[in-house]
This record gives sequence, structure tokens and C-alpha cells, in this order.
Amino acid sequence: MIDELRLEKEVYKFLDKNGVPYKDLAQIGLRIELNENDFFQDILRENDDEIEEVYHKGDFIISKFKNQFITQPDLPKTFKLTLKEQVEIVRKWFVETTGFQINDIGVLKEYPVLNGNPFVLQVSRGYNEKWFVLAGAVIKGDLSLSKKYNAQGYLGHNWIKSFGRIEKIYGNLYVDIELRDFGQLKRIHGNLSFSNHVYQNVLSSLSPLVKVDGDVYLKNTHLCLGTLESIGGSLNLRKTTVHDLGNLSEVKGNILLTKSQADKIDLSGVKILGKVKYYNDVFTEGELNPPNY
Repeated sequence: MIDELRLEKEVYKFLDKNGVPYKDLAQIGLRIELNENDFFQDILRENDDEIEEVYHKGDFIISKFKNQFITQPDLPKTFKLTLKEQVEIVRKWFVETTGFQINDIGVLKEYPVLNGNPFVLQVSRGYNEKWFVLAGAVIKGDLSLSKKYNAQGYLGHNWIKSFGRIEKIYGNLYVDIELRDFGQLKRIHGNLSFSNHVYQNVLSSLSPLVKVDGDVYLKNTHLCLGTLESIGGSLNLRKTTVHDLGNLSEVKGNILLTKSQADKIDLSGVKILGKVKYYNDVFTEGELNPPNY
């Protein structure tokens, strides 16, 4: 009993510090039935969105269903826990930490937002390491935001509209969703990138962001840099109408500009350690300009 309590305490300490590591396992469904040459059954089969492929093997019809992913915890092997034990201890930790009861950790993907604020986020660390983290003041890992559902109807991830009380992100931030504001976010220890495929209609400023250690990629944004003072990499302002650089005082890399916008941007107060590069981009101001592949 003492050993069990000690192990639980160690696992809780790990989860409090790191979040919940998880993996998605593909599950393939097969259905085998006799081929009765039933016209109506054939029609139903053809219109079943869950069926990916149908094979005819002699007297049998084999239907292959679309891959379904099962989400499982992936705690370090040093804890020597079975999968069932991992699931149980993660569920127990989550309810004791947040007050929310869960039956399956896969449902955590559906709760990036609670009462309008970030709640449980999915981040990546290293090679193919995926984690669920509670949205506190600090987020450790690369954070990617996307719409709740994409054009194919698949569930996205981290569909937050504001960073709420998150103050620092120790990783890269990729925005593929329309944001409302940056909440309390002040520092990104990586790159900040906005998707080519989303036009930022609502977001007006990067404030209260102060420093980005990596590159800042702002295509298809039309905002003020606000409180942003320092960029550790390059600043990409191609195909954008970002004219107000706010408090920006230092860019350690290059600045990339569209020629037609160059005379609208004042760089005199910015220390640039790299070069200013100009491009003959063709784009429509105030509209989404998707990339040409």
C-alpha cells in the first residue's frame, strides 16, 4: 500500500510538471458478410460514409471502415504501469486537479476551451511526442491552433480565440485560426507564424507580446505589432498591410517586405542586424491571398 501511494505521488508530480503524454493508435474496422447480390444492400454500402473500401472475395463481401484513432496515455516506462493502470491514474489525477470527471482521455481533445479561456491544450515536443497540458501561465512545447472542424469535417485542435492567462510559450506558435486577442501572452521562445489560409479579421494587435526569440511570419495579417519590442530571427511582412510597427526596436535577422508596401513602413527606429529584402508580390490589400504552390 505504501509503495502504491509513493508511486501515485511520483506520477502526479510528473503530470503536474509535464502534462499527459499520449499517442493515437489507428483502429481498422472490417465487416465480412455473404454476397447475396442484394441491390438495396449495395446502395446502402455505397452511401455509408464510414466505409472506406469494399472488396469482393468469392462469396463474401469485405467492408473496410475508415481509420478510427484511439487515444491512450503514454507514461514513461520507468513507472512500470500497465495501460489500464495508466488510464486510471491519469483519470484520477485529472479529476483531482481540475474537478472534471473523464472516462476516456481522448475526450481531452474536445476541451481546449472552458468558459471562453484556454483549458486543455495539445502540444508537441521533440520527435512525434504529443502531450495534453493544462493552460497555465507557461506552456512547454510547440502549440498549433486550428479550426474546430476542417473542410472534410475532421476535428481540429486548440481552437482557442484568446491565449487567456498564458504568459509564455516555450516553443513555436502556429496560428491557423482567427484570433480575438493575445490575452496575457508576452513571450514566445520560438517562432510565431500565421497561416497563409486564414485572414485575420478581428485581431488588431500583437499586444501584450514583447519578445519573440525566433522568426515572425505575418503574411495575411493586417494589424499593429503593438508592444512587440524584439525579434530574435527574421520578420516576414510580405503580402500584408502591417504598417504600424508599434514598439519594435530590434530585429536580429532579415526584414522581408513587399515593394508596394515598403514606403508605408518606417524602419528608422528599428535596429536591423540582417538585411531588408524587397519582393515583387502581387496581392490584394484587405483580402486573403493564399499561397501559390
